[in-house]
Amino acid sequence: MSAKMGAEVGEMLSLLAVPAAAGAAWAGVKSGLNGARHSIAQIEKIVTRLDDKVDSHGERLAAVEKETENLKERLIDAGKRKS
Repeated sequence: MSAKMGAEVGEMLSLLAVPAAAGAAWAGVKSGLNGARHSIAQIEKIVTRLDDKVDSHGERLAAVEKETENLKERLIDAGKRKS
């Protein structure tokens, strides 16, 4: 193998290094995006659970407020009857 041929092989190998590095970088980006998708899916599940809990707490609060209002009215009515 001549020195010229060796230099050409070396040059070709260095040219192949660029696409290989780009491929490796893309693989890293793709892996990062997959990780981000997984994290986003977990966050969506958590937010949905919290939203459901807030809804149920809101319904319970509304029921307690309604019952409190009813009790106040009964107390007022009972006070009027005694007068």
